[in-house]
Order: sequence, then C-alpha cells, then structure tokens
Amino acid sequence: MKSFTLTALFSVLFLGVFAQKPDTTKTRSDQQYNPNAQRNGYETYQSTSQIVGAGPYTMVNTIDHRYEGLRGSPYFLPEWNKGQIEMMAGQNYKDVPIKFDAYRQQLILLRTWVGSDSIIVNSSQVKSFQFNSSDGHFYVFRRFPGAKTDDESLKEGYFLVLYQSKSALLKRVVKTFRKADYKNPYSNDIRYDEFKPVSSYYLLKPDQTLVKVKLSDKAIIESLGDRKEELNAFVKAEKLNVKTEADAIQLITKYDGL
Repeated sequence: MKSFTLTALFSVLFLGVFAQKPDTTKTRSDQQYNPNAQRNGYETYQSTSQIVGAGPYTMVNTIDHRYEGLRGSPYFLPEWNKGQIEMMAGQNYKDVPIKFDAYRQQLILLRTWVGSDSIIVNSSQVKSFQFNSSDGHFYVFRRFPGAKTDDESLKEGYFLVLYQSKSALLKRVVKTFRKADYKNPYSNDIRYDEFKPVSSYYLLKPDQTLVKVKLSDKAIIESLGDRKEELNAFVKAEKLNVKTEADAIQLITKYDGL
C-alpha cells in the first residue's frame, strides 16, 4: 500500500512538470504583431500613421534629440590652482586652491581643511589674488576701488593685470552665457548652451583715471593724452603692432619711462 502511494504521487508530479513545458511546435494564430513594442521610447515619429491604432486626431508625444549639451565653462580656468590672496585688511593667504568665476565675477576658495567645500570670498575684502596655472602662466588679478570712473561696477570688479607701473594695462575678463535656441520656427538653430569669453581692455593712468581702450597705438596714445609725438615716433621706429597685448605693454612702458 505504501509503495503504491509513492508511485502514484511521483506520477502526478512528473505530469505536472511536463504539462508546464511550452509547445514550440505550434504557432498561435491569434497573436498579432505590434510594431510599437519594438520602439525604444526615444524615437521621433514622422507621422501618426507609423503608430498602430493611431487616428487622425491622436495626440503624440515625441522626444527632441537635437540638444547638444553645454560648451565652455564659467571659470577663467576650469581647474583649481594653488595661489595667494591678499586681503584689504593686510592678511595674506598662501598656497590655497582658488578659482575665478568669470561669469559671476567671484573668487572661489576651496577649503581642503574643512571637508573640501568651496566658499565665495567677499570681493570687498580682497585686494588681489594671484596663481600659477598648470601650464606655467602666472596671473595676477586686482581690484581698483579708488579708480576714477563713472562706472561703479568697475571699482568693485576684478582686473587681470597685464602691466603695472606709473600706468597700468588691465584686462577685464568676463564670461557671458547663451542658451540654446533651436525649438521655435524662427530660432537660430543653436543646439547647445554656451559660456563665451568677452574681454575688454582698460588703461589706468598715473592720476588713477580708468579709461576703456582698444588695442591700437592710436587709441592708447590718445588715452594717455601727452607725449604723442614721441610715442608715435617710437611706434614707427619699433614697427609695433599694437593690436597685440605685448606691443601695447611695450608702448605704455615707453610712456612711463619718458
């Protein structure tokens, strides 16, 4: 009796397992092919006729793949560089990792001693900061709150110092932000957001007057105001191309030496 019970139970389990195995020799005639099931969800349909079951008034959501991301950086240099910060109150902080956010015109300090978080240094407390870049260039940025100018924002902003003696040649380093513009029918077909550098030059005269100038011998000589004949003769003799920063520095250096 016990042997018969075990044998019967084994037979029932075997038949149950065998019954669950799919029959691959048969094809169901009632199974319909759905082409929409093979789409990956990121395609753009050309028309509703490509969608099974869609009518002439069907609302279709599509995904726009044209956006190409962000180009550029808001920073003067993207990496952290160890530098020095000179404060208005006289303190100096050396060998600290810093970045200059040219878009927001802010000096950023990385506090490696406090969990490597970053802070914005109040510009009104900063006199200057300087650093060497990874490719060996040395940069000095300085504020000139005492400059004579009608533009108050220039007194609070930072300038890259190209030359400084009796006079100074300064570069205003700014980044602008432009959003992508490609979605409406009259767009410019610009498919990426972008930070773009926009630079301008200023001459700080010996009397601390701050004047915006173009890189040309005529513009710089006119802005300096005197010694015009000597400076024009110097440009001609040295065959200077004052469209470059190096030649502009050479011209202003000559002026300071007269």
